[in-house]
Amino acid sequence: MNSAPQFMPYPSIKPPAYSRWLASGAGVLVVAGVVSVLLRPWVEPLWVVVGTGFGLFVLLLLMLIQVLYLRLKQHNAHCYTQTSAQVSHAWWANHRQTVALAEAVLVSPACTTRLHAQRLFSANYQPLVPVATPKGPAIRLLQVQGDEVSERERHLAIQLVLHWQEQRAAHAIPQPTRCYWQGSQAAWQAFVDQMALSFPQVQLPERPEPWAGIRSLHSIIDHLQGTAVDARVLCAGCQSSSPRGGSDLPAGEASVLWLLGAQGEVLFSRGEWFDVDDESLTAVTQRALQQSELPKPAQVCVSFSPAQDVGACDWSPQKKMQDAHFGDLQGLQAMVAQTLAAWYVEQHQVPCAWMAKDPHHTLALGVVKPNVAN
Repeated sequence: MNSAPQFMPYPSIKPPAYSRWLASGAGVLVVAGVVSVLLRPWVEPLWVVVGTGFGLFVLLLLMLIQVLYLRLKQHNAHCYTQTSAQVSHAWWANHRQTVALAEAVLVSPACTTRLHAQRLFSANYQPLVPVATPKGPAIRLLQVQGDEVSERERHLAIQLVLHWQEQRAAHAIPQPTRCYWQGSQAAWQAFVDQMALSFPQVQLPERPEPWAGIRSLHSIIDHLQGTAVDARVLCAGCQSSSPRGGSDLPAGEASVLWLLGAQGEVLFSRGEWFDVDDESLTAVTQRALQQSELPKPAQVCVSFSPAQDVGACDWSPQKKMQDAHFGDLQGLQAMVAQTLAAWYVEQHQVPCAWMAKDPHHTLALGVVKPNVAN
């Protein structure tokens, strides 16, 4: 669970019962008067006055002690309320931090440009017809040759760099401070080799940090807080799934690249994760709305079907399911969903939700918003 800190209410404090103390003081005076009358022959009046004064003094002292005790409890309650509010505010301030998507590249059979992506949001757009293979149906990129998944992933990594080069034209790429990769080490090496040819000024590590879904996104947002404005983090990955007979989805393939920084047209939130055994999906979606400071769900949600039934969810009025367009993308689902959501935000300048599988959780979801300050 990733819920906000919860604080128990401070125990209620009753105000001092001044009327009771006044009644007690009056009672002391009455008793002293009665005693002075009844015992006048045997007790000096001076002693009656001294005893009455001492009784009133003790009564007043006890009342002052109780008032001081209650005032101390009220002070503690005020400090407790202020501290809990500060802790809650600090948690939400951190939880609402975002990162800007400076650039995005998507290479897939369904779409390779922002223009192609817009067709995926049309209700009349028909998905691609899967290719029949001996192992089962598959959605394949025509530019990539070969039947072996490992070989196709290497070619997908190369195609990703070539599309990025075409998209950037002659603009230089800043040196990333961190690199994340979703996929095999062999595909990463093909990516690095092609980057050395296309962008020789960029130095990439031999072994990048493995992409861990929403956990990596949180780590990147933490890393970019307070860094230089031109700091960039490179996130990329490629996936070519093997066809499986009897599967509900055809095997899919795609490659994705992000360049994340402090400035960009769209903002990625930290997002939320859902584990079926921990809490309800409704509670998670409500927390995601609070995180993005939205009064109601975004009109459009880019979604992939979860691996298991997670129950009904009113996360978005219009769910744009992408399974039929992309097939089974396994660990690359969320990156593809977020990329499509970001392109939708760029086009329409309204928030767009996303939902997909996560490597460590049942489901991950979040909201992509336009950067109104950009």
